[in-house]
Amino acid sequence: MRIHCIIFIAFFWISGIKTVSGSYIPEIIDIGVFSGESIKKFNFTVTHGRYLICNSNHEKLLEITPFTTITLEVNQSNFKVIRNDSVLFTESNITLQGSAFYNSFLLNPYNRNLDQRAYDGDLKVSLRRDVFQLINSVPFESYVAGTVQWESGFNHHDIFYQVQAIIIRTYALRNINRHAHEGFHLCDRVHCQAYYGKVTENYIISAVDRSRGEVIVDNTGRLLNTVYHANCGGQTVNSEDLWTEALPYLRSKKDTYCSDMPGSRWQAQIAERDLRRFLQQRYRYNPSDKEWHGIRGFRQSARRNFLDPGGEVQLRHIREHFGLRSTYFSVKSNGDSLLLTGKGYGHGVGLCQEGAMQRARHGYSRKQILNFYYNHSQIEIWQTELLW
Repeated sequence: MRIHCIIFIAFFWISGIKTVSGSYIPEIIDIGVFSGESIKKFNFTVTHGRYLICNSNHEKLLEITPFTTITLEVNQSNFKVIRNDSVLFTESNITLQGSAFYNSFLLNPYNRNLDQRAYDGDLKVSLRRDVFQLINSVPFESYVAGTVQWESGFNHHDIFYQVQAIIIRTYALRNINRHAHEGFHLCDRVHCQAYYGKVTENYIISAVDRSRGEVIVDNTGRLLNTVYHANCGGQTVNSEDLWTEALPYLRSKKDTYCSDMPGSRWQAQIAERDLRRFLQQRYRYNPSDKEWHGIRGFRQSARRNFLDPGGEVQLRHIREHFGLRSTYFSVKSNGDSLLLTGKGYGHGVGLCQEGAMQRARHGYSRKQILNFYYNHSQIEIWQTELLW
């Protein structure tokens, strides 16, 4: 008797995944994990439940139980599945599908620079440009909880975690088809949101559950672009100062609550010749002696967007090139170098995480925190859309 894996039927598909639209939350979301990494060999270990290995025809090839490890290794145009040094079979596309009530696993790449990660849900394995493409199919709220943990850290106020869950959920839904052309919804990097595995802390799970289904919208019911960053340095940034669109709910404003937090201050030193080279290569700009005097004494008492009075040299380009924590810095000459004294950590648009942490500790409600960082936002509950 041929045994088949369970097939979930969805409604609208692009490149093998369901595209999401309307005021619903998908039950399952596909996340590209170890996205951008060139993995040619990894171990898969069952930590809870049991998994069926199914091929592209949905036929069961193998069942693996807790603490069983298999190795997958690229072999030209397909890959080998190995257990105890024996090749079990060769495939080009499989799904490791959880078949118990609760299922989780470890992924451990052979790449020296990558640590193992733990995930809930299923794993889809295929090849893309001769390396593995790994997709974690996971319940949407489990994805939110894992992302809250990786984006927010540990041991913060419950209200802060609820706020973070709401904006992470909103951001994911607004951008949910960003990687549809690659066969999954979102990646696990900051290009989408950092998701490096399952949630481990019960207090984070509880906060996510208390905000289940909640998103923030504008007065027309549209999901907001709920961008966020670690620390604004005391002043957030207008959306058009970083991107092209001026969004009415992403306005620059003073935020005093983050000023004494760990990410509020930084220093960096760059060689003057390196900045000269950057200005020449990026902007074909050779400052005069008078202009260099202005650069050496550049100050920001309030946020600015440009280094030069003419509004040509964008501070965000300097930040990106030199790997600075923010664009909110002042400059002081230090011999052949420039000493940069800065405020904040991140792009500065939207919610300031350390400011929101402090507001939660001082008794602000979720609505008050969200309305401060996203003007005139409204909390709304979206229902779960079953895919089968």
